[in-house]
Amino acid sequence: MAKTFSIGDRVKISDSYHWAPGVLATVAEPPTPVANLADGWHGPWRQVTSLRGPLTFYWVQFDVPQIDADGDGPYAGAEIDADYLASAQSEG
Repeated sequence: MAKTFSIGDRVKISDSYHWAPGVLATVAEPPTPVANLADGWHGPWRQVTSLRGPLTFYWVQFDVPQIDADGDGPYAGAEIDADYLASAQSEG
C-alpha cells in the first residue's frame, strides 16, 4: 500500500477524483452492511483487483453528505481510492 491512513485521520479527496472531488472527510470503519457486501475489509481499507493491479480503497465519512454523479444520495460515506486521498493536515 503506497498511502496509509488510520481510523480518525482527516483526509481530502483529490479535485481530480470522479466522486466527491475536493471534499473533506474522516477515515472510518465501513458500516456493517457495506463490510458484509464487499469482501476484504481490514479495518478502514480493502484491496480490489483491477486491470492496473491491486487498488487500495479507504472508507471515509464525509463532513457534508454527498450526491453522486447520477444524482443519488446524499451519502454520508463511501470507499475512495487511496491514490486520490491526501492528509487534510497537509492542506494547511
